Amino acid sequence: MDESSASHRLARTGRNPTAPTAPPRASVVIGFGSPADDSGITRLDLNDILIRNGQATFLMRIVGSAMRDAGIDADDIAVVDRSITPAHGQVVIAVVDRDFVCRRLHMQGGELRLCACDATVADIVPQEETELEIWGVVTTAIKSLVV
Repeated sequence: MDESSASHRLARTGRNPTAPTAPPRASVVIGFGSPADDSGITRLDLNDILIRNGQATFLMRIVGSAMRDAGIDADDIAVVDRSITPAHGQVVIAVVDRDFVCRRLHMQGGELRLCACDATVADIVPQEETELEIWGVVTTAIKSLVV
């Protein structure tokens, strides 16, 4: 997420443990195997692959180019886990003066900085009067390849 928080939408992720079992999911064949051949390929579940803690995981759509050089572009979907303790070097979602931003967390020697990965976007260095909350850690960015 970037500069404007007016259009931020959060989506809770994970499985609902009380929901009935879903029908089988489509399988994906990787390599040269025949889709008709029973090659032992298992079904993939994105909840199992992308989400560690469903109760604390949210999806957020990225706005802006501040994280472009980190491989996170506008309109990507960030998988954000609020249960992970933020650490130096991780990509995080932060709330700065009531606006959501996506930046790389820099914490060294008592200094906290939210670094943009685009040289044309300024880093955020919180001042004493700045309201700041590290909201969650970005674990995955999902891209759409259709233009």
